Amino acid sequence: MADPAAPERPLTLDEKKAAARERALRAREDKQRDAGAGAGLAVTDSAAAYIAECADREGMAHAVRLCIHAGGCSGLEYSIDLLPPGAVAGPAEREIGSNGVTVVLDLKSAIYVSGSVIDYTTSLMRRGFVIRNPNATSTCSCGDSFGV
Repeated sequence: MADPAAPERPLTLDEKKAAARERALRAREDKQRDAGAGAGLAVTDSAAAYIAECADREGMAHAVRLCIHAGGCSGLEYSIDLLPPGAVAGPAEREIGSNGVTVVLDLKSAIYVSGSVIDYTTSLMRRGFVIRNPNATSTCSCGDSFGV
C-alpha cells in the first residue's frame, strides 16, 4: 500500500535535502538528550582503585570531573581532575556513579564520552588513565587525544 503522507509527485532534490537535514537534527537532539541523561560511562576496578588511593592521599572525594577540551594531536583531549569533598554537579552537568566513583561531566563532554570506559593502566611505557571511547573516529598514538 502507498503511504498516505507521501506526495503525489517525486520529491525534488531540495525537498530531499530538507528532509535529510530534519532527520539529522532529530537524531542529534536524541543523542544529546540520551547522553545528558546518563552518558553510559563506566569506571574499571583499576581506575576506581587509583582514584580512591589518590583521593584518600589528597583528602579529596572519590569523585572526578571529566572534561573534553579542544587540543591534542587529534583535535580533542581528555582532562580528569579530583573533586573536593562535598562537590556537586552544577545545573549544566551530570553525575554518573560507577564502581564507587562519581564522575561529573558537562553536557557537551557527556556527548563525546557516551558509552566510554575509564581504565587505569601501568606498563613499562605508560602509566595513567586510558579511556576506551566508542565515539572516537581517530586517536593519537599516545591515546591522550581523539577525534570525532
